[in-house]
Amino acid sequence: TVWEIPTQPYPEAHLATYPEKLVQPCVLAGCPPKGTVLDPFSGAGTTAVVAQKLGRLAIGVELNPDYLHLATLRLLKTPIPLS
Repeated sequence: TVWEIPTQPYPEAHLATYPEKLVQPCVLAGCPPKGTVLDPFSGAGTTAVVAQKLGRLAIGVELNPDYLHLATLRLLKTPIPLS
């Protein structure tokens, strides 16, 4: 099976940002609603953003404080589902 997923621009400085649509099926398949997703290399926080949009919690581990700042800003702008 091949997933055809278009690229998604991200204006900040992280070099390895991937499209949210790449993460979505993985989160849906591997984490129940209200479950927790672990991303040990969270970078700009794409996985955490997708998890939050899908009603999951997320734990991201990132050594670079600049990327931590990017991820925090992205999560603050991401709405939390009401259900």
